[in-house]
Amino acid sequence: MRVITGTIPVALLGYFSITAPHLLEIFLMVISIFMAIIAVSRFLFSRKIKENTPYYSNDNNHPFVSIHLAICNEPPEIVLRTIRQALKIDYPNFEIIVLDNNTSRKELWKPIEDFCNKHPDIIKFRHYDKLDGYKAGALNECLKLIQPETEYIFTLDADYRLKPSCLKIALKEVRKDDFAVVQFPQNYVVNGRKMGLFKELEHFFTLYATGGNNSYSTLPTGTLTFIELKALQSVNGWPQETLTEDARLGIELLSKNFKTRFSSKKVGKGIMPGTVQDLRKQRYRWVYGNTQCLMDLLYTKMNWKRKFSAAMQLLAWINLLAFPIISALLYMVFYIAGAVDQFNYLPEIILLQFGIFITGKLLLMLKNTRRSTFHTDLKAFFIHLALAFEMAFACWCAVFCIPKKFITTNKSNKVSKLSSVPLFIPSILGILTSFLGFQGETLLAIVSLLIFSLFLVGSLYMLHEFEVENNNLKLKPSTP
Repeated sequence: MRVITGTIPVALLGYFSITAPHLLEIFLMVISIFMAIIAVSRFLFSRKIKENTPYYSNDNNHPFVSIHLAICNEPPEIVLRTIRQALKIDYPNFEIIVLDNNTSRKELWKPIEDFCNKHPDIIKFRHYDKLDGYKAGALNECLKLIQPETEYIFTLDADYRLKPSCLKIALKEVRKDDFAVVQFPQNYVVNGRKMGLFKELEHFFTLYATGGNNSYSTLPTGTLTFIELKALQSVNGWPQETLTEDARLGIELLSKNFKTRFSSKKVGKGIMPGTVQDLRKQRYRWVYGNTQCLMDLLYTKMNWKRKFSAAMQLLAWINLLAFPIISALLYMVFYIAGAVDQFNYLPEIILLQFGIFITGKLLLMLKNTRRSTFHTDLKAFFIHLALAFEMAFACWCAVFCIPKKFITTNKSNKVSKLSSVPLFIPSILGILTSFLGFQGETLLAIVSLLIFSLFLVGSLYMLHEFEVENNNLKLKPSTP
């Protein structure tokens, strides 16, 4: 389905290639310039600012905080570990609302209910066989269960273990300047494994979320998000129109001139996706949802600096590689048909677009690197390349309203099969390299071979990271 979908946004390419090949090349050059502008904008946007000395109250006021944990088809041992850790929070005035929805198997949610019922003074548990709105619908249902005195909401994913001091830290951060949202980094348990994936996920916070602080317009990311209840209620709760309800909420808040920020303080750790396929599904959903938000942002009125900031964050996982990929396919078709002579510069433009993407991402990933972190930052770059296919085509599914369901990410470690490794882009580049070699375009073939090698290394390295994790787990199983 994803491969078929890729032909939709580039139907124009096929039309131009038949009726006006030169116009196709002009159109692709415009796309190349746009790709370069985005790459430069990302690099400039991610600069850090020096914040003023923070102000926060030192009194003994402890506003009531409601922690919301929305779950669906989650392994009970993971959820229970999260709840037990949340019960250790060092704060006198909070509750935990656990809301299970759309879980058909009773053996998954019943143990969680039994545990929660043992702590009725702190925990509220609800189960719904059927609830619309995906995660946003569940979080809105949580809002109906809060205590009347609640002032802040803290969202938590099923696999996150909070620090005991998390709420004290969150209150200090939110009181620095009357912020409606403070987003904390989604830190992960790594234990020396999956370091490339860890750094690839982390780069969103160290670059994009941090960049949002320049105009106090950091978008929330759904977990470890500390929100003022009044602000949330002013936009009628969590938006249910997109697959990334967190980013969409951020747009709503920014449009009403609320201030949001990112804090680099780490208040909890989660679990990364368990397999390559789980990671690809997660990334596909992120890109799909962010594209929905990006289209909404175009018609949302707000300060241009904040709109630019929101756009840069939404574009973090999106790329325009659909254009060179489909162009390469078209070039091969015309080569086989013996009509390739009508294109003057198409191979050069295809390789240029891949080069812009690779160079921009490499410079961005290595922007803050040091000698001690260079190797892990480079691993993050290769992981990012491996996920390029999802980030290239999921956005067009959203643009053309191709239905996509919300899929929770499996965090259980299983063996990642070779068939789950994304090899579509390396395959296309490998064939293109062969064609260019047959044509006698030696220099272009060498450049194409280099780009092919980078994407292939990225795909195989991603499989290696997950295999290392699985092998270690087989030798020493994790305990709940």
